[in-house]
Amino acid sequence: MKYHIEQACRIRFAQPAREHHVQIRLTPWDDESQSLVNVVLRVEPSADPVASYDCFGNLSHHFAVLGSHRELSFSIAADVETRRENPFDFSLVPPERERAWIADSLRQAPRLWDFVLHRSALVPTLADEVSGREIPEYREGVSLIEQVQAAFGWVGCSMRYDPALEASGSDLSAPLAAGRGSAADLAHLLIALVRHWQVPARFVSGYLDAAYFDDSAQALGAISSQRLHHWVEVLIPGGGWRGFDPALELAADATYVRVAIGRDADDIRPLRQACRSDGEGPELDESLMVSRVS
Repeated sequence: MKYHIEQACRIRFAQPAREHHVQIRLTPWDDESQSLVNVVLRVEPSADPVASYDCFGNLSHHFAVLGSHRELSFSIAADVETRRENPFDFSLVPPERERAWIADSLRQAPRLWDFVLHRSALVPTLADEVSGREIPEYREGVSLIEQVQAAFGWVGCSMRYDPALEASGSDLSAPLAAGRGSAADLAHLLIALVRHWQVPARFVSGYLDAAYFDDSAQALGAISSQRLHHWVEVLIPGGGWRGFDPALELAADATYVRVAIGRDADDIRPLRQACRSDGEGPELDESLMVSRVS
């Protein structure tokens, strides 16, 4: 599938700002599952963006406006072709050999341990129970992909998906206590469970096919709007990294466009900024349009 993506952001200050440094992670990945055909970034006041890759392989852009200004805006336009029409199109490893496959992958690529051992306020060590429900334990002899999909039900019972919530908070305890959370919150809970099984899992931000997202949001009684979505990728024996969306209870296919991956949301905040200003924090106006071209 081919998509054209346009995202814009306007940052406004009550008092003039200066020495304004901005870093964004909004450019889609370019790998075997999707191709980045074209990307254009525009900044006003004029600045010279510098592109770089972080330690996870995400493409970020940094730019700075040093002079005094009350408003800074940027827009990014990208064309992407996704190829994972069938997320289950790979040769399964027999369940009794999956643990050995994962252990061998960890030996060959020790950095994968980051996605097993990392714990944070967003991805905590799980207690024996979450929201009064026992956590599912890893079952020998059952395929990992089946267990991850079965975990959707446990995640959804522990925390209901609320599309009106746009981003994750500073920790997972608040949405668990409230019994509802954003797509990012549900992704963090699924990651915590999969890592409890000693299986690599990573947090993903990206774009979702507009029509599909709108249908799901309307079905859940939310105001329909396009925004960054969040899901999980799990290292599946025989298949490599495969996406799972606990918010919509789906396996990620060609309607999902990956933008950034990390251990949790703190690794891949889409916008980071710092500046000097005598006023209060800036106001942000953001817009996103994802259009399927073919």
